[in-house]
Amino acid sequence: MKRFVLLLLVAGLAGGGYYGYRMRLAGSQPAQASVAPTARAAVPVEVASVEIMTVSEEVEALGTLAADESVVIAPEIAGRVVSLGFREGEPVKAGQELVKLDTAILDAELKQAMADLGLARDTNERLRGLVSRGSGTQVALDESAAKLASTEARVQLAKAKLAQSTILAPFNGVVGLRAVGVGDYVPVGKPLITLTSVDPIKIDFRVPEIFLSRLKVGQPVQMRVDAVVDRKFTGKIFAIDPVVDVNGRAIRLRATIPNADLALKPGLFARLAITIDQRPNAIVVPEMAVVPDAVGKMVYVVENGKAKRLSVELGKRLPGKVEIVSGLTPGMQIITAGQMRLRDGAAIAIKDKIVQTSQL
Repeated sequence: MKRFVLLLLVAGLAGGGYYGYRMRLAGSQPAQASVAPTARAAVPVEVASVEIMTVSEEVEALGTLAADESVVIAPEIAGRVVSLGFREGEPVKAGQELVKLDTAILDAELKQAMADLGLARDTNERLRGLVSRGSGTQVALDESAAKLASTEARVQLAKAKLAQSTILAPFNGVVGLRAVGVGDYVPVGKPLITLTSVDPIKIDFRVPEIFLSRLKVGQPVQMRVDAVVDRKFTGKIFAIDPVVDVNGRAIRLRATIPNADLALKPGLFARLAITIDQRPNAIVVPEMAVVPDAVGKMVYVVENGKAKRLSVELGKRLPGKVEIVSGLTPGMQIITAGQMRLRDGAAIAIKDKIVQTSQL
């Protein structure tokens, strides 16, 4: 009897195991039937087209503005100031009367010299006639000729002093603050005013010697000054020092800047940019499109709905953009956002249009 019960128990266990195995097998078949290759989701990205523009290569420098011409007006003779022909800080023209000195004494000296000249001429003429008739002596005639020449020189001197009593502007410029007034007695050489020509205005600056071969007279320069923050001034190089500064290994240059409205003043600090090269068909992309990698820089471009990785060489950096020297061609679409989730050949989604590729 026990043996019979044992056989029944073994048979039951075997049947239950087989039933469970069949049920698991039956339950797993629908799940396996539903498994199918799934399309990997496309990475959302933003794209932009390669831009073609002119890129200028520039050298930056610092400089100080200087007057084109500047002189200190001072009298060559002593005298009393009787009039001033200018207003402080205002422009004057070349030849304009600036300072007039009293000429009373000079006029009298000139009249005296002219009278002496007339007498010397008459005396010389009489003696010349006597000598020609054999009545006079040659010695007396020679003395008369010498006195005539001396008197003529005194006349010229008196006229020169009289001319020096009026001080004229030697060139167009702007008059500075005066150090003299009407009625002042001024000695020889006393500084009266400063006359400065500031149109055009000069700027002296230095650049490293490595740019020597790329600099030339007539090259354009762009300039900004802190005193006039809302304007950019344009000029050109007009002189290059033939000697390189051995201390700073720099080249000294001088440029001129038009200054018709006199907005620029000598002594101002200025920042310059000198254009040394221009590339009219340069390829430019947004700076955010460039991604660093282990060996350099690279960008992703759109090719057949996928992201393609390309190594690039960078050139000049611009505000928010960067020049691509090699690696890209015009007409390419570049990915500007979402690169961190990309790999070469990955599917991408551009804006609302999704491009998907099954990847097994």
